[in-house]
Amino acid sequence: MSNTAFSIIVVPYELGRLRHGVGCGPEHLLARGAVSALSSNGAAVRCHTIELDPKFTSTGYGEADAAFELIRLVSEQVRRARESNAFSVVLAGSCFSAVGVVAGLGEASPGVVWFDAHPDFCEPASTISGYFDSMGLSVVTGSAWQGLHATIPGACAVPETAVVLAGARSFDDPSEVRRLEASNIRQLSCKELRTPETLVEQIGRLSPDVTGLYVHIDLDVLDRTIAPVNVFGAPDGLDGGELDRLLSALMKATPVRAVTLSAYDPAFDTEDRVPGIALALLRTIAEGV
Repeated sequence: MSNTAFSIIVVPYELGRLRHGVGCGPEHLLARGAVSALSSNGAAVRCHTIELDPKFTSTGYGEADAAFELIRLVSEQVRRARESNAFSVVLAGSCFSAVGVVAGLGEASPGVVWFDAHPDFCEPASTISGYFDSMGLSVVTGSAWQGLHATIPGACAVPETAVVLAGARSFDDPSEVRRLEASNIRQLSCKELRTPETLVEQIGRLSPDVTGLYVHIDLDVLDRTIAPVNVFGAPDGLDGGELDRLLSALMKATPVRAVTLSAYDPAFDTEDRVPGIALALLRTIAEGV
């Protein structure tokens, strides 16, 4: 019997919209067996679903208000899991939940591996779309919405030198490309990720030395012809086996503190391909923690 405990934190929101679009993905994965996958090695699994106070649907509140509150609530749940020695697995709709995960972990020197078809590295002053979820990695690294960190206990920006962006191949607008080129974020293409060694090597080069790693997996890092994850899916991505081997290698190479699976909209997955890939990832987490 394993002594490991897992805390599944369910965030069923697309931005501030409950069970809409990618907000339907977390509970779909639960229904397909997420708890059984994580308990496959005998671990105890607790599950907590986050829902906003109904006031956030009232006049006077907007998407940014709801998103900021969700980040705070995720942070609180991750902190509680950490204090009870449970490993956090976050099933989220939108990727900005990562900001709360990193804050809640309270890691002394965190590193981040960000698997995503998109860099999520836009910022308010230059973005064309204004889509808040295209800014998640910018917020994590402190180059956008800087004031948000001040409202979350224990939050701090992760240095760009401690981040690997893995599998990004679709960009929101030209300003995002320029920002990435000027950044210190390490970038690995899907071609470079075909075997895990390159990724593990890059983890060893993160600075400052990483005390614990947060692994963020936007499932649209997968090739859209293999797994149609959401409306923003892109070609030339990873297949499920490649992603699973990469996660396994990370968990063997360095202390991983939490993992997020995000951005899955079941409406685009008419053949229900994604759950099998996601559950395999959860079993890899169960084996690796």
